[in-house]
This record gives sequence, C-alpha cells and structure tokens, in this order.
Amino acid sequence: MANKDDNRSTNEAARSTRRVKIKLDHVKTEDPEHDPIDNSSKRRKTASVNTRSTPPLDDPHGNEGMWRGNVVGPEAKELLQAVEKQYPNTFQGVQIRAKPIWLNILKELHLGIKSFMETSVDELVEEKITGFQEDFEEFEKFGFDLSWARRRLDMVDRLKFGKEPLQNELNALEESLEPLKERVKRHLKQIMEAHDMWKKAQLEYDNVIDARDKKAQEVELKFGAEYDRVLKGRLGFGMLPGY
Repeated sequence: MANKDDNRSTNEAARSTRRVKIKLDHVKTEDPEHDPIDNSSKRRKTASVNTRSTPPLDDPHGNEGMWRGNVVGPEAKELLQAVEKQYPNTFQGVQIRAKPIWLNILKELHLGIKSFMETSVDELVEEKITGFQEDFEEFEKFGFDLSWARRRLDMVDRLKFGKEPLQNELNALEESLEPLKERVKRHLKQIMEAHDMWKKAQLEYDNVIDARDKKAQEVELKFGAEYDRVLKGRLGFGMLPGY
C-alpha cells in the first residue's frame, strides 16, 4: 500500500510540473511583443523594476478580485498580497501590467504557491519536492523571486530525507533515548517498591517502639523507677549510702 501511495504522489508531482510548464510555455507565446522573459533584463536596468513604487491598482468597478490591474479572483488576490507583504522581493524583478498574459501567469503563480503552502510534510516525497523546484524555476524565468520557498524546500529535503548530518545525529540521539527511558522507568519502579518496603518496615519498627515504651512504663509502675539500674548494676544498688 505504501508503494502505491508513493507512486501516486510521484505521478501527481510529475503531472503537476508538466501542467505548470505547459501552461507557462503557452503564456510565453501569447504576447511575443511583450514577452516578460525577453524584456526581463531590460526591466532590471530601469527604476520601474521595483514594484514597490507601483502600487496595486484598484478596480474602478469594485471587483474585489483585482490585483495589480488583473482580475485574479479574491482568493488569489489575498494570497498574492500576503506573499508581497511577507516577502516583498518576490515581485521586485517583474513589472506586472494589466494584460491577459500576466493574468494567466498570476493565476498559475497563485496555484503553485497555494499547493506549496498546503502540502503536508508527512505525505511529502522527494519527487514532489523536485516538482515544486521545477515549477518555481519556471516562474523565476519571468523574474519572480521565490528564494523564500526554495529555502523551505531545501530545509525539508535535507532534514526529512537524511541528507543533513546534524539531523542524522539528532535522530540517533532520539533513538538512544528510548532504551534509557525504559531503564529509568524500571529503576524508578524498583525505587518505589523499595520505598514501600521501607515505609512498611518503619511502621513496624515504630509500633514495636511504642509497645516497648508502654511495657517499660508498666514495669516501672510495678517495681519502681530504678528497676532497670538494679538489673544492670549491683544487687544493693540504692539501698545504702554509697551503694
């Protein structure tokens, strides 16, 4: 069953990467006169490259899904705005315009980032990481900076799949804790049992002490307070001066 799930995840990752590449390749050919790739180097040389100087355009018709002049939809707008706020460098290498070509690119970017953000690490396989990396390479050809997402992918790739020596050492220490934990529990149990035995013995001892003291009082009442000294001394103890 695990192999089937891994194969399914691998196939899905491969299909996803192919879909993104096909769609973006299609986008690149839609507007040859304003191809973002051909003009990207020129844009980087101008002050207009910095998208922070180009505020998001509001839709005059009140469309809540408008972002930078493109109707990307409310969900995509919310995600793209969040990315821009948290990672402003993402869009500094592009000059987004209100054109169908950019609308398609932004929609694909939204889907790619959304998939990246919502993917469970537990279910993540190496092929899926490769798929994300290839998708991000396609977007970076347009000038987007997705280094923040790449760093997270690299971290998970190294830590989850045994490529980081420090993590391997940490895992080894974690594994060594289990037998030690069992040993501690075993000794603690022995200590608790010994403590219970000690409490029982102490109680018995205290009871005998109380019984002895009571019995000594009874003897003292019957034979006098000096009986014990007589038994431990001479027969004439206390009977005459000097004895």
